[in-house]
Amino acid sequence: MARPARLTEKMISDYLRRGVWQPFSLSDHWERNANRNPEGVAVSDGARALSWQEAKVWTDRLALALVQLGLKRDDLLAIQLPNSVELPLIRVACEKAGILSLPLPRTLRQAEMGQCLGFTQAAAVVLPWIFRDFDYFGMMGELRERLPHLRHILIAGDKAPAGALLLDELVRHPWEKKTDPTVLEARRYKATEVSLINSTTGSTGPPKFAEYTAAARLLYGHSYVDMLGLTEHDVLAALSPAAGGPNIPVYFAAPQVGAKIVLLSHFEPEAAFDLIQRERVTVACVVPALLAMMVRCTNYDRYDLSSIRYWVSVSAPLGSNLAREAEEKLGGIVLNTYGAVDWGGVVFTAPEDPPEVRYFTVGRPRVDTEVRLVDEKARVVAKGESGEIQGRGQSCSSGYYRNQEASAHAWTSDGWLPLGDLGQWDEKGNLILVGRKDELIIRGGQNIQPAEIEDHLAAHPKVKQAAIVGMPDPVMGQKVCAYVVPAAADGVRLEEIVSFLRSRRLAPYKLPERLELVEKFPMVSDTKINKRILAAEIAGKLGKGS
Repeated sequence: MARPARLTEKMISDYLRRGVWQPFSLSDHWERNANRNPEGVAVSDGARALSWQEAKVWTDRLALALVQLGLKRDDLLAIQLPNSVELPLIRVACEKAGILSLPLPRTLRQAEMGQCLGFTQAAAVVLPWIFRDFDYFGMMGELRERLPHLRHILIAGDKAPAGALLLDELVRHPWEKKTDPTVLEARRYKATEVSLINSTTGSTGPPKFAEYTAAARLLYGHSYVDMLGLTEHDVLAALSPAAGGPNIPVYFAAPQVGAKIVLLSHFEPEAAFDLIQRERVTVACVVPALLAMMVRCTNYDRYDLSSIRYWVSVSAPLGSNLAREAEEKLGGIVLNTYGAVDWGGVVFTAPEDPPEVRYFTVGRPRVDTEVRLVDEKARVVAKGESGEIQGRGQSCSSGYYRNQEASAHAWTSDGWLPLGDLGQWDEKGNLILVGRKDELIIRGGQNIQPAEIEDHLAAHPKVKQAAIVGMPDPVMGQKVCAYVVPAAADGVRLEEIVSFLRSRRLAPYKLPERLELVEKFPMVSDTKINKRILAAEIAGKLGKGS
């Protein structure tokens, strides 16, 4: 399984020969930092901090513990945690033990977690017992009977309920005194083997799971090292709760230079400001929705934010007005970026780019990333014309985990991946995002597929027909609006819709925040609703304040 699905041995050898891929894994960088700067702080979440040497002991012990628990090489460990010191360390431990790691958003609930753990046949999962009033262990109790491959539930925190293992107890145990540490040498993933799986979170229906090698992810991270001039004196902060995308510089750039990693467990604007002031953060990783909340916070000027050099904005379109306002109020330089979970290419603006480039484009492809714009017949469009964005490169995903059919369907024979977005090039070779090719809703950087919600609403007794569209929102980018043809004259209320979807264990960010009742839908054909009209209608209503 560890062999990258779409890559041949010849391709891998070529990447190494040309120096595009380096023969160093993520854990190699953590080990090197433990040797060079053992007492330096490696990672902190405000509640606790570990030095590079402490992180080495922690990851070694967890790796050995996972082996002792019976996890085999290429088994999969799912990680559903808020931002915490454990989050980056578990990935390192898994790499040392030859176990695939799958970080998942903490906002997923029974419906999505059942899909993810079932499809990947996860052997173990790490999660909190309770976080922000949600019982994660209780959720697993509901799911466990239909997950025969799931053998262990590990709990991060101070205590664990019966039927689970406490993560801290595993890493406090001196496994190295009872186990031959060389057992890890045969299991440890090489840089060129698949070691990380990322979930697409269902951006095109059921979730798919993109494979990544350490070499590919570290190449991505190295682009930030070069572009931002990162050193061991930098402090990189994960302000977004995302399990991947926005925080890639934290996970894969900081360890390459020995920079300190800090993580914010739950985002609130003033909590973010306090973290930046206290830790002297130099690079903050955000999504536009978080940046908007910070800009709109009236108390921002009570904090010392002078350490910030860059705000790296990822995961959703960044408005030019927001970028400008953030720089004026919060200081630092806002860098706009573009990517996708199952792509992995590197496109972003640079610190030396003028404001008009940073505000209105997502910059240029970096580190051997290739991007092309094509029409409906896959012909490259002329400069200045819009086309669908396709990408390929050595930092990219090697395919979909346990899904050769989806891999063969998604990627072209010569390695291009259509990304579902429309773009065009400016006169200097910067990429401008024009819009979405599909109907995907992006709420605060989280992808929402309307069909999933519509399928659930089809079972509601008071709903005859439902159509889900995105409505513009100044903070979240988009929110969910439900258009409904009611089944009865007395209609249906938004509260009933939301309660129904909650009962079906849908993640909170997918719940509609506005309901529009209509007698019938505008149709494209006998069976297809014209959602463009609905989206334009709700945007018009919001623009008029109704």
